[in-house]
Amino acid sequence: MTDPDTAVTPLTAQRARAAIRIMGQALQAGEMAVTYSELARRLGMSKVNGQGLNAYLIEAAAICAEQGLPNIGVLVVSQDSLAAGQPMPAEGSLSNAFYAKTGLNREDVPAEQARLRAVDWATALARLDA
Repeated sequence: MTDPDTAVTPLTAQRARAAIRIMGQALQAGEMAVTYSELARRLGMSKVNGQGLNAYLIEAAAICAEQGLPNIGVLVVSQDSLAAGQPMPAEGSLSNAFYAKTGLNREDVPAEQARLRAVDWATALARLDA
């Protein structure tokens, strides 16, 4: 999933793994999804509006694929969709490089979200940290 022309920086790799942990813990705690701004806040980013998450989510998708996990990025959603009870990634995310690089399209999102919610996150996070 990582662009072969772009090396993954240590910060990107670190934040991608942290994003997976954050999302796994959120699911364990019963959260349906996490907004872009909330993920940015939990990652300790200076911009908490969610800008700048794309590289981390693309790398997180690659790590998830390597670990045999669904794409965690589909549970990083817009505030409006979460408030409406139908969490979906922002429209811009559905058309930008994130989905092109991860191989998903809008129609795949609900099924991928369901697969993520069915994961045994205690085991998955232990494997990630191993």
